[in-house]
Amino acid sequence: MSYVKSSFLFLFLFFILIFILVTAFGNNIASAASSSANNFQLNKLNFCKLTPKATNDYEPEKFEKTNNLLRGTGQESLFCGEKIIITGSVVDQNCVPIGDAKVYIWQADCKGKYPYIPLKNNLNSKLIGASDHRITFTGNGSATTNNKGEFHFITVYPHPVHGVASHVNVRIEHRKLGATQVRLILKGNKLEHPEYYPELSPINQIAVKNNISVYNYKIVISGDSEDDY
Repeated sequence: MSYVKSSFLFLFLFFILIFILVTAFGNNIASAASSSANNFQLNKLNFCKLTPKATNDYEPEKFEKTNNLLRGTGQESLFCGEKIIITGSVVDQNCVPIGDAKVYIWQADCKGKYPYIPLKNNLNSKLIGASDHRITFTGNGSATTNNKGEFHFITVYPHPVHGVASHVNVRIEHRKLGATQVRLILKGNKLEHPEYYPELSPINQIAVKNNISVYNYKIVISGDSEDDY
């Protein structure tokens, strides 16, 4: 009889131990699941809203290899309209800066004409060609983003064309993320006090010293730019 009681007590303690282990394991799983859920919400907070895509048929046949649209290489600047500086950064949808991306820009001049040979045919000929043969404004240029995803261009304030407010057309090309074309509207994106933005230095210093308006943008393109290792 004593043997039976001992066996019963042993089984009772064994099941209690199993119950304790199962309960502890379940709590750990619940804690891990909660942690994962919190991490997912944090990632959602780091999501950047994509810049809307836009197309423009007046892309140049060949882009200038400079970020200064006021003149061609070796020329002295002669242009009409207001000189401006366009600055910006390119990031992916996780808000990570995209370095070593090619940035191509093209636009109309101060009179609404594209002063270069376009890539496509059958376009409105009234919108093509320099407003004055003496003008050195090229209407297009290119740059490469630095490790912070930053770029800048020197250009003129464009005249509205195609029923769209004054704007510049931009195409971003990246070895991993491909190509994306967007439109940057100037109205509402002017930095009122460039000197308050030290991250734009020395561009802001040049702008303030010469009373040049600066327009700043953040271009968000689809995809994850970080390499998987």
